[in-house]
Amino acid sequence: MKTKLNGFLTLFIALLVQISFAQERLVSGIVTDVSNQPLPGVNVLVKGTNIGTQTDFEGKFSIKASSTETLVFNFIGMKSQEIVASSTTFSITMKDDAIELEGLVVTALGIKRKPNEITTATQLVKSSELNQAKATNAAVGLVGKVSGLQINTVNNGVNPDTRIQLRGFRSITGDNEALIVINGVISTSGAFAELNPEIIESVNVMKGSNGAALYGSRGSNGVIIVTTKRGTKDAEKFKITLNTTFTAEEASMFPILQSRFGQGYQGAQDFTENTSWGAELDGSLQPTGLQQTLLPYSFIKDNYKPFFTDGNTLLNSVAISSGDENSYLNFTLGNQKTEGIIPGDKFTKNNFYISTGKKIGKWSFNANATYTTTNQNTAGGVEGSIYGSLVQIPVNVPVQLFSNPDNATHWTYWELSPYWKLKNERISNKGQTFEGVGELNYEFNKNISATYRASYRSTSFNRVEFFNGYKTDVVYWDSPFDYVSSYEVGNTNSRNLYADLLVNFNYDLTKDITLKANVGNNVTNAEFNSLSVKGEKLVIPGLYNISNITGNALPSDFKSRQRSYSYFANVDLGYKDYLYLNLTARKDWTSVIKKPFFYPSVGVSFIPTTAFADFGGETLTFAKLSASFVKVGNSVVGPYDINDRFVSATSAGFPFLINSFNQTTSIADQNLIPETNTSIEFNMNLEFYKKRVTFDASYFRSKNSDQIIEISPSTTSGANLATVNVGETISQGVEFDLGVTAIKTENFTWDFRFGYSAPKTEVTKVTDESNQVAVGQYLGTAGIAAIKGEQFPMLVGTGYQRDDNGNVVIDTSTGDPLKATNVKLGKTTPDYILGLTTNIRYKNLKLTGVFDYRTGHVFYAGVKDGLIQNGSDIVTAQNGREPFIFPNSVIETSPGVFTQNTSVTTSGNQDYFTGIYREIDENFVLDATAFKCREIALSYSFSDKIVKKLHVDGLSLGLNARNVFMILPKQNRNYTDPEFSFTTGNNVGLSTGAQAPPTRTYGFNINITF
Repeated sequence: MKTKLNGFLTLFIALLVQISFAQERLVSGIVTDVSNQPLPGVNVLVKGTNIGTQTDFEGKFSIKASSTETLVFNFIGMKSQEIVASSTTFSITMKDDAIELEGLVVTALGIKRKPNEITTATQLVKSSELNQAKATNAAVGLVGKVSGLQINTVNNGVNPDTRIQLRGFRSITGDNEALIVINGVISTSGAFAELNPEIIESVNVMKGSNGAALYGSRGSNGVIIVTTKRGTKDAEKFKITLNTTFTAEEASMFPILQSRFGQGYQGAQDFTENTSWGAELDGSLQPTGLQQTLLPYSFIKDNYKPFFTDGNTLLNSVAISSGDENSYLNFTLGNQKTEGIIPGDKFTKNNFYISTGKKIGKWSFNANATYTTTNQNTAGGVEGSIYGSLVQIPVNVPVQLFSNPDNATHWTYWELSPYWKLKNERISNKGQTFEGVGELNYEFNKNISATYRASYRSTSFNRVEFFNGYKTDVVYWDSPFDYVSSYEVGNTNSRNLYADLLVNFNYDLTKDITLKANVGNNVTNAEFNSLSVKGEKLVIPGLYNISNITGNALPSDFKSRQRSYSYFANVDLGYKDYLYLNLTARKDWTSVIKKPFFYPSVGVSFIPTTAFADFGGETLTFAKLSASFVKVGNSVVGPYDINDRFVSATSAGFPFLINSFNQTTSIADQNLIPETNTSIEFNMNLEFYKKRVTFDASYFRSKNSDQIIEISPSTTSGANLATVNVGETISQGVEFDLGVTAIKTENFTWDFRFGYSAPKTEVTKVTDESNQVAVGQYLGTAGIAAIKGEQFPMLVGTGYQRDDNGNVVIDTSTGDPLKATNVKLGKTTPDYILGLTTNIRYKNLKLTGVFDYRTGHVFYAGVKDGLIQNGSDIVTAQNGREPFIFPNSVIETSPGVFTQNTSVTTSGNQDYFTGIYREIDENFVLDATAFKCREIALSYSFSDKIVKKLHVDGLSLGLNARNVFMILPKQNRNYTDPEFSFTTGNNVGLSTGAQAPPTRTYGFNINITF
């Protein structure tokens, strides 16, 4: 019996083994891309197991799997695929992950189109590329990655401002920044900066004016379309992603100073001075500062560097997502804490983001909401900047020895201590922003659908600034320096409503002709309120309340509202998947201008590689040619500009104790029309050797006429300024992008992308009476102007008087160079920008770098002006502060006759530099050429084998650095980053000492997915 039982068990085990072998059999196949080319190095894994393999150089694979098991195919840059191993042979085609939304690209108004259908130049930046160096600001993450896109950091600090511009300038006085669209809704650059970059799925950059055809005048400067993440539709469970990034920040650039003369005035050492106009440095012990501490009278390199601390930023985000074929959910929390390089400067930001969607029958609903809070607290900015105080330190004074925050122990009597300012001069900004977007879709049938999209955005910011007064205890040189305390509080609020109604059509008219159309309506409403009150002389020090001031408070109250509505249509006709025609039209009615305005566009796209068999052979695998024409109106007018307005007449001496008003002396033409921008664009997109080499080229030209400019009217009108339609500019340029995958093997890939852009804007008309108009605020006599026949923006100011050969003319009676007013000192936008992005991957290790080079422009260095005033700049010591013959100078020997100057000397002393030298703006206009390493990032993604052992779905680590190094011309002695500017407006190229020094950051990050 026992023998029979053993035999039965043996037979049973053999049967189980036989069944097992019958279930697990060899599965083989080949994996190719969309061009039918084999893909080596594709990971093939039996789902839920550690069994896996890779495709060989011919794209072939073989693996053991049962008929019920699922094979998972993964390859970098391709969309993952899962296939049940029901057969023993497979042919798998993997799709490029660069084409978002299942091969569709989000264009204007959220309309989705295939890349071949798009008739204008666009460039897509994916989330992985945007976040590779973990920039805290999404705009900063775009720098150097899109040709034609110029992003300048306006100032540095814990929450830097940026200026986003596409293809140069068009308008002289209007806004030239690109339009920001987030999830199909018009937004702002501020909202873009507030977004947590981790929630961004992709950024589609529409470079030309074509975006304006459907977005209205605000899209005439190009459009940046931001799409945030949604939940995954194929998730079997909640997906949780944790991301933490820590970066350290350091000041990276300090001006190179003269090392010959120290603290003093008019050549004598003076312990009270904030200048380096003293005697020559000799290393002797000299009294220094108001306490007359004995210190070596010697040069100290970067002597105010110890004032700055190492800043840091901690970024944390948690994302939870899930979904299925009919619904999705994504919830993300983000937190940023930044401590700046100026001690005590802090910035915190909290983001709450949720997106959800559901499809029920013919109805579908999508919604997302973002709530952001910010809190910024910085020193300086009320009576002056911290950096402006620091550049006044003499070259022999060690800043760290005067860190006591007491002006009585400061190194100088003539300027407040920056250490004192850290606590006694501060600005605090607290804000909160809410934005909600809802979208409702209904499919009438397979050809017709309707979409209603609406958004509500509200902001609220509270600003508090105070300056504690200071009264000097000891008076030097009979000049008491007393500072009056002040306090100001203000609130700004905005509310914006936006709504689109679209009816969408999608028909196959014939076997070869397709029709896609969208008609719709848009309504917007924008409201803004601002209220502030300011007073001086706090009664109780440290009590910051407006009731604590002495005297009258100065209130300011402003309210505005702007409304518009529009009708638009978009038509796309396609023929045999290789010829496409796009037509658009839009008409706007706006409350800021009386008459409505209409603008159309037309574009065509042709794909010869599809149209003709074997076109290009095996070399040229894809080619696309496109062209477009757009005419758009740009309403460069604010609310109430065309209305009669009144201002307070309190200062006019109204004789009664009641308030009074005067009509403003600034008027506008009641029949103003929008600026008209007419543009054409030609594009070519080529792919060689199965996308191993890509080349994109664009040419654009636009004419911006009827520009809205302020002029000086006749005095008989009673007005000082009048706003009229007169100016005209012509902008044109080219863009080239070359992408190369130099190496592509199973374990190693190396690709890079070169970008070249060269926009140029020329002023062809200013006004009927004048060939020049000032733009924005000037820095003394230096500023930006629009000049007929010249490129815009043009930096103008006081320059040297020169003869016909360019030699400086010297006044023989004084020895000083002669001045000339309103001199063209150079344009402030580059001739061209070269960009390079490179990616190197070895197995799971990836290295990326972003570089760019800009040249052919200038900038005004306000920091140098401050250093000249204080005798710290190298120029002030080059001739030993002795008389010298001005280089390449001439004297006028008779009217109109100039001879080389060989004997007349310029004094070269303190009065010369603080006088005539500083009065000539040309001395502070420098070459803005710069080569920058924008970012470097190194990341490692752990293999599936290790990840499973750690019981997580994904794990990656990364190192990153931003602004790693910068190469500047010799004449820019590390004064500042030439991109810095004191405004986000059209005054590009004017920097001041109000900006903190440039910085670089180093950091690491960890990303875990469960």
